[in-house]
Amino acid sequence: MYITAAGAYLPGEPVDNDRIENVLGLIDGKPSRLKKRILKSNGIKTRHYALDADGHTTELNEELAVKAVHAALAHSRLTLDEVEMLAAGTTQGDVPIPGFASMVHGRLGGRPMEILSAGGVCCSSMAALASAYRAVATQHRKNAVVVGSELVSRSLKGTRFSRESVHPLEDGRLNGMRGSYRDFDADFLRWMLSDGAGSLLLEGKPHARAPSLRIDWIELKSYANEYETCM
Repeated sequence: MYITAAGAYLPGEPVDNDRIENVLGLIDGKPSRLKKRILKSNGIKTRHYALDADGHTTELNEELAVKAVHAALAHSRLTLDEVEMLAAGTTQGDVPIPGFASMVHGRLGGRPMEILSAGGVCCSSMAALASAYRAVATQHRKNAVVVGSELVSRSLKGTRFSRESVHPLEDGRLNGMRGSYRDFDADFLRWMLSDGAGSLLLEGKPHARAPSLRIDWIELKSYANEYETCM
């Protein structure tokens, strides 16, 4: 089993750390107190957002995914009409129903094919990859396209958090700073996440001329039975 091609799509121009609040907006009109601490820990330098200057969404999540798939196929010997399976993962699609893979397939086009939607969790793209891997490894499909896509910026705007800061910490402090659990949750996500999509093409044989990556095994395991509900 081999990854024979890969592609990615990032919307808009890169946004550096000093400009994130200009794009996403302030929470309650105030600069973040935790921003520098979180950015220092994660080491991320730039992000991409599917937002215009007024904070309006410029592209749908399914559009990001489709562009990543096209980017992968551009490095492949296969055409879209030869793809036999589409496995798509995202934390949250553009609509509740139908599934994310259906929306991506509808916009992507191509032949009738097996599709799989994985969602609702940060490792959804790995779940999609595992399903595609099994389909090709068992020779049920000759090939499969996997895509993971996220459009989180529409949920990270400052206006989304304007009514938070209502649950103080027990001691009223967070790492030496006054705040609340809600403050930290909002800031942590805003300084960690951004928009974009990546895609892989899986085949049973390596590419004849280009480098390929062999997959020997994939294993996913949940420990939700052992812990309280969390992000």
